[in-house]
Amino acid sequence: MDQEKKRAILLHEIEHWRRSRLLPEQYCDFLSNLYREDGDPPQSQNRNNTGLLTYLRHGHGFVWLLGFVIISCICLIGFYFTAFPLPMQIFSACVITAICYGLAAIWRSSEKSMSAMLSTLGSAIMLGSGVWIIQLHQGEAKIWFLVLVGLCGLLWCLVGITLRISLLHYCGLVGLILVYAVLMGGYWPTATLMMLEVFWILHTVLLVGLSWWVHRRFPRLALVYFAIGMTLAFMAEADMIILRHQAAGNMVFYSILKLAIVVGILFWTRKKWITWVTS
Repeated sequence: MDQEKKRAILLHEIEHWRRSRLLPEQYCDFLSNLYREDGDPPQSQNRNNTGLLTYLRHGHGFVWLLGFVIISCICLIGFYFTAFPLPMQIFSACVITAICYGLAAIWRSSEKSMSAMLSTLGSAIMLGSGVWIIQLHQGEAKIWFLVLVGLCGLLWCLVGITLRISLLHYCGLVGLILVYAVLMGGYWPTATLMMLEVFWILHTVLLVGLSWWVHRRFPRLALVYFAIGMTLAFMAEADMIILRHQAAGNMVFYSILKLAIVVGILFWTRKKWITWVTS
């Protein structure tokens, strides 16, 4: 094996140690700099010299012009938004959202921070404009809010997977779970806390198992599914208090007790689940 291939393998292993938190980041930087070629910049400099602020600092006129155009369009449409007919309002919101997501997709490889910012902006515009449209037209608010959250959740999941933005994917799954919980509450209004505990704990086990199953081929999905599974562990209490409007009562102390149990389980199994969610 030649020296170049050995160096590439060593650098790959060091990056794996960095992602898995097996070594402190400064040690990984030191090892990476030992095996880099003389013409390569230091590893820490590689990470720090990318991003939107660096783009702006170096005076790229296209970025400034693009930002001016996007902000101007948003302000102009927002100013006249209430005067638009309903189809035009929906079309305007969809166009701005599509532009933000499209630009995020274009820059996902070269400018990850800018891609994340644009995708976040597009998501906020989609949700905010949807809420605004529903309030302006005063329809069946509960039904349309449910439809809006479902559409946002589905789109956020797709964009999060496509652009590899785990937080956006997580938010999308949370939105879909909220829709699922509301629909389940309508079909099962007499459920007790114990019934909901069994119901949501089974979902937790399913999501954690799915996280373990996909962690080798899709490590980003493993992290998201594990986080969703941990969220669902406390969904029974949230369902009773927020969605079914039950008095908190002793559920607060019960939730703290459950949190202690979950943290204890995570602590004792940390060597297993940390490996697969950071692989």
